[in-house]
Amino acid sequence: MKKSVGILSGLAIAIAVATTAGAWYTGKQLPAELDNALVRSNAELQKALLGTGGSMSIERVSLEQRFFSSTAQYRLKARDINLGEGEVLNFDVGVTDQIEHGPFPWSRVKALKLMPVMAVSNSTLQKDDASAPWFAAAGEQAPVSAQSSLGYDGSVDSQIRLAPVKFNQADGNSLDFSGMQLQVSGDRQGKASTFSGQAERLVMKLVSEDQPPATFELNGLKVAGQLAATAHEAVYVGNVDLALAETKVTLGPRQQVLLLKGLEQNVQQTLDGPDTVGGRVEYKVGDISWDGRAVGKAQMAVSITSLSAPALQALSTWYQAHLPEFEAAAAAGQPVPEIQMDEAEKARFHADLQKLLAAKPRVAVENLSFKTANGESRFDLSMGFAAPASFDLPPDQLGKQLITEVKGKLSLSKPMIGDLATLQALLDGQTDAQAIAMQSSQAGEMAGMMALQSGMATVQGTDVVSSLHYADGMVDFNGQKMTVEEFAMLMASHLGALSPQG
Repeated sequence: MKKSVGILSGLAIAIAVATTAGAWYTGKQLPAELDNALVRSNAELQKALLGTGGSMSIERVSLEQRFFSSTAQYRLKARDINLGEGEVLNFDVGVTDQIEHGPFPWSRVKALKLMPVMAVSNSTLQKDDASAPWFAAAGEQAPVSAQSSLGYDGSVDSQIRLAPVKFNQADGNSLDFSGMQLQVSGDRQGKASTFSGQAERLVMKLVSEDQPPATFELNGLKVAGQLAATAHEAVYVGNVDLALAETKVTLGPRQQVLLLKGLEQNVQQTLDGPDTVGGRVEYKVGDISWDGRAVGKAQMAVSITSLSAPALQALSTWYQAHLPEFEAAAAAGQPVPEIQMDEAEKARFHADLQKLLAAKPRVAVENLSFKTANGESRFDLSMGFAAPASFDLPPDQLGKQLITEVKGKLSLSKPMIGDLATLQALLDGQTDAQAIAMQSSQAGEMAGMMALQSGMATVQGTDVVSSLHYADGMVDFNGQKMTVEEFAMLMASHLGALSPQG
């Protein structure tokens, strides 16, 4: 018995010594770790705000250190961030961070998280004149709070909470947000991260004097992803997935409802070679209805393959250097300006562009499709590129060397066209079922007749099909082979016949 008590006493003393030593070590390391985190955060904010014309930064105002805990004060400042339509975002808010020293912070011990960490950060937005409306909308809770665990290897695990908020303005505009939980993990250098989050509901009502009110309701938001840096600074690989269970938009004089269910966006970027990167974005809408009537479902994917990562990084650097010129033109409502470059810069730009095209990148729109109860239409397009001998070639020669292949196919379902005609008739208030059925059948058949008469497509079963394949200077259009010049003349004649003057 005495032996057991001795062992337990020795263990308690060992834990106490380890805790005290760990707290002392954390106190010594903490300022440097906080500075490192601020540098990374400000660099990421700068990247995220490219193109907005503004800036955002975090600075540490003070750090009060104690043996087992510390308190840090920060300021988060946003300046002239362009929100579009002439709106600019500016704010200056304070953040308080209560830091528990490791290796066994009490908040983790209470949650039975017994792995040692350097520190636990508990940060909340401060209430002041600037943030008081946010606090009022959140029921006097902190609108934003976070708890982050800092490992001894520099890794960070964070739980971020956006509190539920409600705004009800005198003019009828309102916002009701259920709040959001985010989980983020990353390494010391910010080169690898995983994240996930979910929010139940966001309802926003917009009212104006000359328009009927519009209400937007988003339900069941989920976001998740994993990103990792590569040897090329501007290139990350990984995935970002976004899903909305339901999106409801109510608008117009009759307050009609557009309902989208099962909306998804999935983004993936990979290294498809030692120095080439590829990406793919998929969009899906599981079910679409309008004014209570079923419309259909839709999906689309866009992919890019074989992009030279070094060239992409160099061109990204060039773009950032000239970003102020693009922003100034956009602010003035002018088209993209012609960038003035000296001969050395022009040579570098062309060399990087040559390197990008030398990898023979491809861009594709895959399965852009729309499906109704009785039919499905779809469109596919892919284009291949190569580096031309020179960018100073005449336009026709440059185009032939720059674009190596174009392949596209459009397939319109006549039953799908009929389904949409039926929907339009019902929404217009028609009630004669026989007349509606006849109009719908005629709509599909008329599309087929127009396609044949124009020469722009063929009819295959119940589908109106148009196909194009270009390679090696020759075009195959709906089975007819011709030169590029002959194809241009054919398109001009067809489009002229379809115009009102024709």
